[in-house]
Amino acid sequence: MQLKIESPTRRQIVTGIVILGFAAVMLAFRGLLVQLGALLLGAGILCFIAAPLSRLYERKLSRPAAVLLALLSIGAVVAGLLWLLVPPVYGQMLSLLQALPGSIVRLSNWIEDIRRWLQARLPALTLPELDAASLLGALSGFAGGTIGLAVNAADWVGQASMMAVLAFFFLCDRERLLLRVELLLPQAVRHTAVRMGNAVCHELRLYMRGQLLVAAAVSLLSVAALSIVGIGNTLALGLIIGLLNMIPYFGPFIGGVPAVFIALGDGWQRAALTILALAVVQQLDGSWISPRIMGNLTGFSPEAVLIGIYAGARLGGVTGMLFAMPVMMSLRTLFRIFVQKYENI
Repeated sequence: MQLKIESPTRRQIVTGIVILGFAAVMLAFRGLLVQLGALLLGAGILCFIAAPLSRLYERKLSRPAAVLLALLSIGAVVAGLLWLLVPPVYGQMLSLLQALPGSIVRLSNWIEDIRRWLQARLPALTLPELDAASLLGALSGFAGGTIGLAVNAADWVGQASMMAVLAFFFLCDRERLLLRVELLLPQAVRHTAVRMGNAVCHELRLYMRGQLLVAAAVSLLSVAALSIVGIGNTLALGLIIGLLNMIPYFGPFIGGVPAVFIALGDGWQRAALTILALAVVQQLDGSWISPRIMGNLTGFSPEAVLIGIYAGARLGGVTGMLFAMPVMMSLRTLFRIFVQKYENI
């Protein structure tokens, strides 16, 4: 019995050529496409932030004027924060980097003394040597991720003007753009896709608003607590602690590491007081601040959060850990609406 192999139709050949051509273009211009994608993503985030403010201004102004005023309001807030925070934070960051090696050397000496004490009493116990270089290597991942996050933020400042221009046109023409996006979707899934998009935007807006309020509160409390303990560079350390506090479970520990290392330069007593002060701040956050502001917004089990944070750390370091929860919330919302649509739940 002979197998009959059908020759491809003209439509199949054309489709294959188009797919291959598209793949070739993507490979040839992948750098440009990545930059363009980052630009569009930044403009989209700016639209996401400015849209509620623009709708508020539209009650009294025309749409172009309302959109422009909303973007200018956001720009004024960002510029004011940069003007107030960047000079002192920059100086404190430099002081922090200068003080960190001395604290690490002192810590390594203490660990070496403990190792010798244990080996003198337990000769059969073999402990590895730990010097300042190995401690610096252990902290390089954290420092690299944090500094990389700051560098990326500084790079985005150069593209902020183009993002703002794109966001202005997107917001002025948002109904027509959304309609065009809807028309690109098959009619069978169009209504479900619109529901998914609206639900994701609503949940992410609530999450971002709550996280920023919690981060601001934790930063202020950390600055006050570290000032009482008597540690320098409290503003820079408070900002680091507040930002990394957005990472569930691991964030408070990672954010407190620089403060503890700086305190070690003044002795273990100061380091112990620093740990105690940060523990009090985290207790206030866990028992009073976050429950009142965030409530049960995420709703994930602890094991799901740990898996998501681990995946984010493996994919993007500290930045991936920060974005793990928003991505998980978006995927959960999409899945919930999909199930409600196709399983009648």
